[in-house]
Amino acid sequence: MAGSPAQVLQIDPKNELVFEGPFVDVVTSYIKLTNPLDRAVGFKIKTTVPKCYCVKPSNGYIEPHQSIEVAVMLQPFNYNAAEKFNHKFMIQSIIAPDDPRPTMEQLWKDAPRSKLMDSRLFCLLRLPEELLVEPSRDLVFEGPFVKPITSVIKLINPSSHNICFRITASSPDHFSITPSMGVLSAHGNSEISGMVYFSFRFCLVVFHPNDFDLTAKNRERMLIQSVIASEGTDPKMDQTVLFKEGKVTDYYLKCVFKNTGIEERIEVSKHQVASSKPPHDVCMGKTDIEKLMAEISMLRQENAALKESDIHLRRTALSDTCRMPTESGGGGHHKVNADAFSNIPPILYLSLALLIGLFLGRFLL
Repeated sequence: MAGSPAQVLQIDPKNELVFEGPFVDVVTSYIKLTNPLDRAVGFKIKTTVPKCYCVKPSNGYIEPHQSIEVAVMLQPFNYNAAEKFNHKFMIQSIIAPDDPRPTMEQLWKDAPRSKLMDSRLFCLLRLPEELLVEPSRDLVFEGPFVKPITSVIKLINPSSHNICFRITASSPDHFSITPSMGVLSAHGNSEISGMVYFSFRFCLVVFHPNDFDLTAKNRERMLIQSVIASEGTDPKMDQTVLFKEGKVTDYYLKCVFKNTGIEERIEVSKHQVASSKPPHDVCMGKTDIEKLMAEISMLRQENAALKESDIHLRRTALSDTCRMPTESGGGGHHKVNADAFSNIPPILYLSLALLIGLFLGRFLL
C-alpha cells in the first residue's frame, strides 16, 4: 500500500516463499513472524490465489517480543510454469490498541488505513528437474548509465539430465548476453566426499544505455528458456532443433535500473547546500517564509506596474511624434494661401468689379 508506515514485524523469509514440487501432494512452507515491540501486534495474511493455499493461522495477535510460525500449505494442482509468477502473499499488521483488546473482526473493521503496515512475499514454485535461476526475480543494473553496465545470471542444473538453456532479451538492441545458449550437465556424485555437486553456468548480461529512455515505463524482461535433453538425445544435435522438439520451460527476469550514482550525488548536493546556509536561514520558520513570499508577490506586482507605465509612455511619445509633422504641414499650407492673395494687384479687383456690374445691369434691364 502506497504511503503506508514501515512494517514493524520481522518476517522470515523476507522476500520469497519457496515451494518444491512435484505438486501432486500438499507442499508446506513456513513464515516466521516476530514482534519486537512492547505492545501486541495484530496480523492478517492474504494471497492472490486463495483457492490454491491454506494458511494457518491466517490472522491473530502476536504478543510483545514473541514469535509465531505460520504454515502455508499449497494444495495439489496442475503445475503451469507460466502461472507461478502470479502467486503472492501480503502480510498486513497493525499495532493493537490498549485494553480492552478488540476481536480480530472488529480490529480490522475499525483499523484506519494510515495505520496499516504491509509486506509482500513472492512465491517461488519449482520442480526438481527445472533449471534454477539466480537472481530469482529481478536482474539489477546499477548506474550511472554513462557506459555499458554488466549484471550476472547464474544457472544451476539440479536434475539428473542435461539441460539446454537459451536467454533472450525483450530489447536485443540494448542487451548483449554471453553465453546466450548452452548446455548444463547433469549433477553427479563426488567419489571422494560422496556429496552431490551441481553443474552451473554464469551468463553475463551487458546493458547498453545508448538511446535508451530510462524515464519511460520499464517493460524490459529476460526470457530464460530451458529444455531437458533425454538420455537418448544425440549430444551433437543442434540446440535450436531441441528447443523445437522438446518441452520448453519459460522463466522471466525483470530488468531493474537503479541510478544510484546520480541519486547519491543529488543527496550530497542537497546536504552541501543545506550546510552552506547561514544559521538564521536554516532555522527559518514558517512565518519568515510567508513574509518572503509576500514580499516577492509585491515586487512582482510593482514590476508589472512599471512595465505597463513604460509601455504607456512609449505609446504616447510615438503618437506625438506622428502628429507633429501633420500639424506643421497644414499651417504652412494656410500661410502660402494668404501670401498668394496678398500679392494680387488692385487693378484686377477693379476689372473684376466692373465685369460683375455690367453683367448684373444687363440681366436686370
